[in-house]
Amino acid sequence: MHALILAAVLAAAPQNAGQATRDIVVSVCLPYVVSGETPTDNIALAGLSPRDGGAGAGDLQTANGHHLVKLMVTGNAGEGNLRRVCEVQARAGGFAQARDAVAGPLEQAGFTPEPDEPEDWPVWTRDGITATVHQNPGRATIVRVSYALLDDEAN
Repeated sequence: MHALILAAVLAAAPQNAGQATRDIVVSVCLPYVVSGETPTDNIALAGLSPRDGGAGAGDLQTANGHHLVKLMVTGNAGEGNLRRVCEVQARAGGFAQARDAVAGPLEQAGFTPEPDEPEDWPVWTRDGITATVHQNPGRATIVRVSYALLDDEAN
């Protein structure tokens, strides 16, 4: 009986760091930057919970601590300076795995890769939303998805 429960838990868990990064970006970050909200079910399905010592409801982490997520908003629509950001620190898997994990789903969702960006800092855009992946030497890979009202109005 315990073996069946353990097998079900392992099957439901992300199989690698890239898959976890993709799940967080697609099910948590994209809804957040579009609307300012992420369904709590999406947060739970991505394996996220409030981060111990975090600065509030927007500071999340996976149970193993391999992914830290920060949901931030600045400005407001009335003043024309609204910006929503979802930042994922992928502490496992490395840059290439994170980049490769999010590239396909972003492009399937209508994001266009920016052709003049360096390979080690790819950028995708769509309707005021920008997604980037980068890594500073010796640091976690950062996937940042942001919406800026000014960028949306420029489209």
